[in-house]
This record gives sequence, C-alpha cells and structure tokens, in this order.
Amino acid sequence: MRAIWTRLAPGIAALALALASGAANAACDFLTGGGFIIVTNGAHANFGVGGGCSKDGTPTWGHLEYIDHDIGLNVHWMSITAYFPDQSDVDGKARFICGTARTNLYGNVDFAVRAKDVAEPGTNDEFDIQLTQGNPPASPPVYTTNFNFAGPPHMLNDGNGGGGNIQLHGPRDGNFGGPCPARVVFGGA
Repeated sequence: MRAIWTRLAPGIAALALALASGAANAACDFLTGGGFIIVTNGAHANFGVGGGCSKDGTPTWGHLEYIDHDIGLNVHWMSITAYFPDQSDVDGKARFICGTARTNLYGNVDFAVRAKDVAEPGTNDEFDIQLTQGNPPASPPVYTTNFNFAGPPHMLNDGNGGGGNIQLHGPRDGNFGGPCPARVVFGGA
C-alpha cells in the first residue's frame, strides 16, 4: 500500500497545484474604454484606455492615450506596470491601470488611471487620471482630473457632459498587481 501512495503523491500534488493556480487566475480580467470627460473651463479631454491580463499569460498589458484640450496636454503610454481592482469600490467593477507615459508638457511621467464599468451602455461609467514625476509620495501630482481621488469621479454620459463607454471583460489567465507609483501619491499602494 505504501508503494501506491509513494507513486501517487507527486501526481496528486501536481494536480492540487494546477487547480490552485487556475483558481487564482480565474478572477483576472481586462478593461477597455474610450470617450471624453469635461475638465476645467468646460473643455473636453479625450481618452482611450485598456489594460488587464493577456491571453498569452503576460501579467499585464494595456495602452493609454489622453488629450486635455484645455491645456493642450497629450499623454501617450510607454509601458504598463500594473493592473488591479480598486479595493474601495463596493461594486468591484473599478480597476487601476498604471504605467509610464511621455507627455508634451511634463516629459516622462508615471500614470494611474481609475476606470469603472457601472452599467451599459456606458451610463455613469467613470474615468480619472493622475500623472506624477519623481519619487512619490514626496512629489505632488503634475496633473490630476480628480484631486487625490477624494472627490466624485468623472462620470460618462451622466447629463453633466462627457461620453463614451468603459467595458470590464473577463476572466482571463494571468496575474493582477505590479508597481503603481502614481497611485501612491493619493493614498494607494
């Protein structure tokens, strides 16, 4: 009997690890969106954003394009460093997408985007962005659409301006997490 258990134990352990890793990955998803929000002086800021777990198992993928027409700011992503849920969101539908970007006004920056898929077809979906330079939290944001994410988020299609859609898709294999320096400034991790 001992010989049977000796031969089965490695297979049982491998099966348990495979099931455990599959369960951990099952919650991974991805988010896409585009549209515009109203920023200072009633001007539009257009955005296109995506991020999450990739089909090929890469931990994070994504992109960001953002243009604030009021101040002439253009933001273009260079790398995605993190993707994870906003733990303070009671609905569990808000995600942070973080990375590095180049801008025409501030040079290279770290960015954090918070986006939320509230309902279809984009009614009251949310989008905010924050840009930092230097070593947070000592360095204040160089740009933010929601001062330290303390106020209400920018909502799309809420009757106060803005438009577009955020879509949360999932699940996929992969991992959440990664560094998000621009979020540290406003109390995140």
